[in-house]
Order: sequence, then structure tokens, then C-alpha cells
Amino acid sequence: MASNRPEILLLCLAYKEFLDDTYTRLFDRLSESGQLKRAKTAAGALRYLETNSPQAIIVADEGITEHANRTVLDKLVSYVRNGGVAIVGLHFPNFTPPARLNSFFQQAFGLPWAQGDYHRSSFAFNPACTLPPGIVSSSFPGPYSMKVLHIMNARPHEKLFVPIEGAQTQSLVFEPTPVDQTQAAVVGAKVGDGYVVYSGDVNPEEESDQVILSLCGC
Repeated sequence: MASNRPEILLLCLAYKEFLDDTYTRLFDRLSESGQLKRAKTAAGALRYLETNSPQAIIVADEGITEHANRTVLDKLVSYVRNGGVAIVGLHFPNFTPPARLNSFFQQAFGLPWAQGDYHRSSFAFNPACTLPPGIVSSSFPGPYSMKVLHIMNARPHEKLFVPIEGAQTQSLVFEPTPVDQTQAAVVGAKVGDGYVVYSGDVNPEEESDQVILSLCGC
């Protein structure tokens, strides 16, 4: 009997074994709410996407930005433009070189996004942002602290989680300093008929799990 739980594809073309240890809680929750599929090779990803249209694709690492995987990137862009949701995060902000991160968003998706600051601070959901169809703001967590690789140049309606008013950097080593309020921890934009999200959290915060689950429709 076919399941009515949504299929979610985890795209990890530069797979590292500790991904599963780090994100056990997230993967367990995704498996409870949906059908979690994985693609660790370009051939596997292309084969899956030829015959399936998952509810969301989670781009889990930098592999999608490597030249050898260009055909998968092209397929991902086509999937989004035809109504799919791509969520970029997990190992992606930690391991993607700045030039490749910028090119991924700017060249492949036509977005102005670029790599920003890297630090911990407190962030809150931006109620003025644009969300994918069917996703409601009440499904997102309240303000929380996370260590993130920010995105700059996002337009106001593309900023999903922004620094709280008066936010400062949080560190056990350095003195707190005011953060750049123009940058964002989580951004999302409509591309074609679909939607692209970047989550800059580099640690598995429980609230960030909820952000991803919400955007997956789980």
C-alpha cells in the first residue's frame, strides 16, 4: 500500500560519515513524518529524480557545487523552477568554499545572495518574509541562539530568520559586539515556480531542525 507521507530527498554528494551522528535527531524526525531518501552519488541522484518528484530536497553538503556534479545541479535547478523546494544547509555552510557558495546561488539560481559573517547570535522569525505555498508562519520556532554562516544581500522578503533587535555576538572567548542587522541566518526565495532556502546554522540546534521540518511540510 502506498504511503501518503511526503518523500524528502537528502542530497549528500560529498558524504561524510559524521553527518549521521551530527544530525541523528533531524533524520529521525524526518523519517517519522516523511519518507527520507538518500543520494550519495551523482548517478544515484539523477536516477532517482528521473522518476520521482520529492516534496523537498535537502542539499546537505558542498558536493552539489563541485564541477563533476554539474548535471545534478542542473537537475536541481530544473526541479526548483518546476515547483520544487530545495533546502540548503547541514554541512553546506561549513564545507563550501566562499566562491563556490556565492556562485551556487548567484549563477545557478540568479539570486544576489553572498556569504556573510560567521558567529553566534540570537535570531527571530521575520513575519514579513515570503514562504513556500502551504507553509504557515506558526510552524516556526520562536527566537533562539545559533552559530551561523550568514547570508548578505538578501532582499527584505527573503529573510526568514534575522537578528533580534539589539543582537550581539555570543562567544565564550571574545567580547560581544553588535551584529550586522542587514544579514540573515536563514533566507528563502521564489525561483520559477519553486523555492530555494539556505539555513546557515552550523550546529544541530533543535529549533533549526524545526525550521527544516516546517519547510519540508512535515
